Amino acid sequence: MLLSGCNSQSEGKNKEVIERQHELMSSSYSSSAESAADPEKTDPSSAAPEMIESETVMELSAGNKTFQVSLEENETVSALKKLLPAQLEMSELNGNEKYHYLDSSLPSIPVKVGNINKGDVMLYQDNCLVIFYKSFSSSYSYTKIGHIKDTSELEQALGEGSVKVGFSLKTVKVQSANNKFDFAKKTVTLNSGYEMPLLGLGTWTLDDATAENSVYTAIKDGYRLIDTAQYYGNEKGVGSGLKKAIFEGIVKREDVFITTKVMPSNYDRAYKSIDESLEKLGVEYIDLMLIHQSGKGDEEVYKALCKGVKDGKLRSIGISNYYTPKEFDRVVSAGDIMPAVVQNENHPFYQNAELREYAARYGTVVESWYPFGGRGHTQDLFGDQTIKDIAKAHNKTPAQVILRWHLQAGYVTIPGSKDPDHILENYNIFDFELSGEEMKKMLELNTGKRYENW
Repeated sequence: MLLSGCNSQSEGKNKEVIERQHELMSSSYSSSAESAADPEKTDPSSAAPEMIESETVMELSAGNKTFQVSLEENETVSALKKLLPAQLEMSELNGNEKYHYLDSSLPSIPVKVGNINKGDVMLYQDNCLVIFYKSFSSSYSYTKIGHIKDTSELEQALGEGSVKVGFSLKTVKVQSANNKFDFAKKTVTLNSGYEMPLLGLGTWTLDDATAENSVYTAIKDGYRLIDTAQYYGNEKGVGSGLKKAIFEGIVKREDVFITTKVMPSNYDRAYKSIDESLEKLGVEYIDLMLIHQSGKGDEEVYKALCKGVKDGKLRSIGISNYYTPKEFDRVVSAGDIMPAVVQNENHPFYQNAELREYAARYGTVVESWYPFGGRGHTQDLFGDQTIKDIAKAHNKTPAQVILRWHLQAGYVTIPGSKDPDHILENYNIFDFELSGEEMKKMLELNTGKRYENW
């Protein structure tokens, strides 16, 4: 795997650690699964898919930095490949892009892109190659060529004014997993070998009593994924709702996937807090435990989560609120198990496809909290005309369209609610499908800007 073009010793070390994790991942999860044996669970060693595949990427080099570009599959890209390798002098325009007019024209399929994302590589007209290093709205038409996977140092590398950029092709090995969403089963198989439901209930801001009622209601409606956290203070209520549903014979424990989280500030007692969460939830194992957010001590917490897997207390682990490949690599390099899930803010206005594509290399699934934009922002999305038009076409609500988009775009999602009607409404999204054209329109809603800052 290649990271961005950073060549510092520390990042080189991180690369080695991450590559070593590839070798350790299957054995780590297999041994932990044995200690938490469950006859109805698929054995991770037999469920784990092939992890190494090849991908042809375009590499851009500027200064001492190198960036990988995931390429589109179209005639423009095919024609461009024949011109490579090449060293181009690219000029500055508008403080957000670099461009170069090619000597020959390429086949073009220009479309109005609406929103340009940092890292997009496109063709303007039929011979102007453009690299965008900032996100913004545009009324111009372009042909898409690809997208730079890690843009964290792109602007710095391109600098001010003109810059020489090298373009070349490279075949790289990537790690992947069978992260395809199974809409019939409503699950996705994680890189840990366990199945995770695609849609769940979030419980942020719910007290114990409300959480108990909401979890019980959700399970009755068909939900099999429940998300909580130590910080929420409602693990006991979540556990009570689960216990009630089990007592009434609605589900068995193994039918429900429970996620909780630990804060990085808890680094000095993170492992002990796993036992505390188990006790409050009233369960013998936790399906998924995440570091709640980036912060001082998070690397020690990640080590504790890895130990929790090996000791059979946790089935899968992951991270939450890590938004760049660089941050992803930093915390993951502290342990010897790759994260099964990264849970972040994602919604139609903030899609962060860059991280989703990067995480997929490790078989890591992206999960969305605040799929409607979060408190104070839901009407921004519900009132969007594109979303309203799609909802009308399917006789669905804007909320249902947004949730269906999440799943089809590759995000597990956990809308939160205490309203029984909304809980049921949110789950009824498996009886319709957005068309390719509708998905394209949803993609164009991306602004690249988050609502929250944690």
